[in-house]
Amino acid sequence: MGGNMLEAFQTLVGTSALFYLFFGALLGLFVGILPALGGAAGMSLLIPFLYGMEPAAAMAMAIGMLATVSTGDTISSVLLGVPGSASSQATVLDGFPMAKNGQGARALAAGFLSSVIGGLFGAFVLTLTLQGAKQVILWFGMPEILMMILFGVASVAALSGKSLAKGISICAFGMLAASIGFAPASGEQRLDLGLFYLSEGLPLLACVIGVFVIPEIVDLIQQNRSISDRPSLGSGMRQGVVDVLRNKWIVFRSAIVGCLVGAMPGVGGSVVDWIVYGQTVRSARDKSMFGKGDVRGVIGVESSNNAVLGGALVPTLLFGVPGSGSTALLLSALILIGIQPGPGMLTQDINLTYLMIWSLALANIIGAGSCFLFARHLAKLTLIPFAWIAPFLIVAITFATLQINRDPRDLFLILVFGAIGIAMRRFGFSRPAFLIGFVLQQNLEKSLYQTAQLYSLSEFLFRPIVLVLLAVILAVLASSVWQQLQKQPEDREEIEAIAKTRPVQFILPILLSVCFASALAMVNDLQPLGRLFPQVAAGLGLVSALILLWQLAVGTPSALEDQRVTGPRYSISFLHTIAWIVAAVLLIACFGFFAGASLFLGAFLAFEARAKPLAIAAGVVGIMGVYLFLTFQAGTYLPDGWILSLNPWDHF
Repeated sequence: MGGNMLEAFQTLVGTSALFYLFFGALLGLFVGILPALGGAAGMSLLIPFLYGMEPAAAMAMAIGMLATVSTGDTISSVLLGVPGSASSQATVLDGFPMAKNGQGARALAAGFLSSVIGGLFGAFVLTLTLQGAKQVILWFGMPEILMMILFGVASVAALSGKSLAKGISICAFGMLAASIGFAPASGEQRLDLGLFYLSEGLPLLACVIGVFVIPEIVDLIQQNRSISDRPSLGSGMRQGVVDVLRNKWIVFRSAIVGCLVGAMPGVGGSVVDWIVYGQTVRSARDKSMFGKGDVRGVIGVESSNNAVLGGALVPTLLFGVPGSGSTALLLSALILIGIQPGPGMLTQDINLTYLMIWSLALANIIGAGSCFLFARHLAKLTLIPFAWIAPFLIVAITFATLQINRDPRDLFLILVFGAIGIAMRRFGFSRPAFLIGFVLQQNLEKSLYQTAQLYSLSEFLFRPIVLVLLAVILAVLASSVWQQLQKQPEDREEIEAIAKTRPVQFILPILLSVCFASALAMVNDLQPLGRLFPQVAAGLGLVSALILLWQLAVGTPSALEDQRVTGPRYSISFLHTIAWIVAAVLLIACFGFFAGASLFLGAFLAFEARAKPLAIAAGVVGIMGVYLFLTFQAGTYLPDGWILSLNPWDHF
């Protein structure tokens, strides 16, 4: 162990990997500060740049980004009362009141120090777990791996939202979408609608960017304002450090819970902050200040959400089962650079595994240290108007999309899945459930076929670990059903307001039902091995979607949800916003990335940001220069636009 750990550390600090770790950590801070983006959106933008990199550098940058998102989001949660990501929602409850009382610096200091301790604890737990797993992993054969993947699917479906029917249906949709293309067992084409573009399947990155990033960009444009108008920190940085030292047991207890929740496949950090916050309140003798500005609420939550990544990496690395949406993309990044998660991470790839642990530890130190030193400067990022942030994000996602396949048609796929993502976000369908279903499909289908060929049903069921995991899966699903049956609506007026939008809530479940039914019909003529998996996924999805339609019809509270009723109000219309995104895609598809993106940036900054000509020119030239440099450094090319590729000189 010691030799491998030392060798991995030398690789990290003695090569360019350290530079990429710094870059990833700073990118994570930026993503965390911007409201609602989170680790999954950041990873979807980062993955294209990992392709072709050395594995050590690629993993250092990816881990650096993921490790610091939960540190950066403390700034927006405390100063603005707006969660930077899903894992910092509970930070708002006490952090924002502290900022309004002039104690923003104290809350931030407590949050930063708790974050770094939690992150280091997560790295330590990951190290110990991997050491102990060397013996346990020998007990896992193909049936056990299959059940671990099914446990991940069941967990994300059951625990990712208020409605089990929504979780199962959208997870099944993700698996069905990933099934498009070649059937691995029979080699047949399936679900491709006869289109050559779909013959190799849907590109993961375009789907993820559409589902995760487009809805957030739409929100940024619609709100049409800066994140904050006066991000004041106040004073008390030193007092925040003292608070953490006085409440060290809260820090370590919360970090332990973060690791345990993170290790649950498919759950990740979306619920850990509320679990820990509730635990912190219950264990306190004096509860009077919670929700009004109690620093203990900030300390517990921030320690846990940074420890989550260490726990989430355990199932991701050992079994290829992601612990969260962001680690699902990390799993894809590993495969992209030629690393196969599984037992090999403890043998031939052990140095890379330890490098990831060192990256996790150092990134937390870099992130927290940067926040302590530059908190006042980072807070000024919240003064940037959304009208300046949104167009550069749109250009970034188009550039990221074109980096993988260099096919302009992928840009239009972003629009399709962007519409799906907006509907999912508005009506309470779990986007991480879709992503994890999409990512797990390949391993799940392969494990299913191999297990079916090598083991009889009796041999499969009488393996002890299989039985234990099966019991756990059934318990998770049964618990979810029971909780939803027992749950009563907390706010009757809110439920009644949402119920008025019931007709529009039928649209997505109806579309899902049609999609599942069509898939069942399309795969009916395939060979048994080619149609088995999509039939199972589409069948489960269809049943869940029909149950959801029934729940909506009778007004079941867990099925009713409308973010536009309970969420923020907007000053720019939805169609106006969509028109800009469609215009960006059309310009880049027709004129190529550099010409099309320049035209889009110039137009958007002129009409929406009301920028002066000199500022527009500086913005366009600056950002295009960055992308030109990145393209040159990577030695790649971007496709010509459809119009510019029609060279008139070809006719002579």
